[in-house]
Amino acid sequence: MTLQDHITRRFSEANRYQFGLLAILFVSLSTLPLWAPITGFGGLIYPLALANIWAIFAMGWDIISGYTGYISFGHSALSGAAAYATAMLATHLELPLAATFPLSVVAALIVGMLFALPSLRLRGPYFSLLTLVGALLFYRLLFVFNEYTGGELGMSVEAITYDTTVLYYYTFVPMVFIALGLLYVSRSNVGVVLVAIRENEPAVESAGIDTTKFKLWAFTLSAVTMGVGGVMLAHFYGSVDPTTMVILDRSIEMIVMAVIGGMSSILGPIGGAYVFILLRDTILPGTLGLGGTQRWFALWAVALGLIVFAREGVFRKLWHGLGEQGSENESETE
Repeated sequence: MTLQDHITRRFSEANRYQFGLLAILFVSLSTLPLWAPITGFGGLIYPLALANIWAIFAMGWDIISGYTGYISFGHSALSGAAAYATAMLATHLELPLAATFPLSVVAALIVGMLFALPSLRLRGPYFSLLTLVGALLFYRLLFVFNEYTGGELGMSVEAITYDTTVLYYYTFVPMVFIALGLLYVSRSNVGVVLVAIRENEPAVESAGIDTTKFKLWAFTLSAVTMGVGGVMLAHFYGSVDPTTMVILDRSIEMIVMAVIGGMSSILGPIGGAYVFILLRDTILPGTLGLGGTQRWFALWAVALGLIVFAREGVFRKLWHGLGEQGSENESETE
């Protein structure tokens, strides 16, 4: 079955309300730089360009942790590895973007395999603990090798552009293609096995399926996705440093975005990333005028409230609500 067949089948399962929501969101986001400046929402272009990159991170985390139930706290090390590889290759070896991009994704993949190979045979909290410690080790290594990484101050890297419209599409287009690719995998037989691993791994193994192979495949896909996002974030900011790229807060933020949107759905984490970034960078500091500690306290309080009162995820809840509405209307028609 081709990618087009998968997408067609997936969208054919949606009722008119769900399909309408997807169509409105896609058209609105794909034309944002055209209508936002003339309607007074031009200030949304930059934060939503950043949100596109964080949506890639949230989807990358979701394909391994959301689908298999193996919760990783170390994904900021994967994206950070790609970001730092980009900066070091460009600074120390003066390589062009065409060379640093694939090499940086490979760097994220190598770090991901260092996490995955010893941990994916473990279950329960051991996997999470190993990824947590791995991220802490990676963070400290940046200071151990500060002559190459720039230590606390980090390194500069060429910004991709200062034109916000170009910057928006630089992040939006890759995000859409990554979402389609991950949707293809998640709706395939591989995705079915990953969900089965989350629900009852011993039963899957008793059926003769090598669960470690599938988890390793999911982690590989996740690492590549994080690598792409890491390179994009480095060139988005024009710099890399431990606080922006690697500290555990960044891993927690990826998790929260996926949970707010709806884990194991791929599309849900995109919405979660948009909500989180808009709250953090626009609504709380701009609209509500909160700064410093107040902003972060309010952000995490809102995130906690969303997680408690919409446990399945805001956008998953909305999607299911539209699905039920469509079913009721069909029943009344019959």
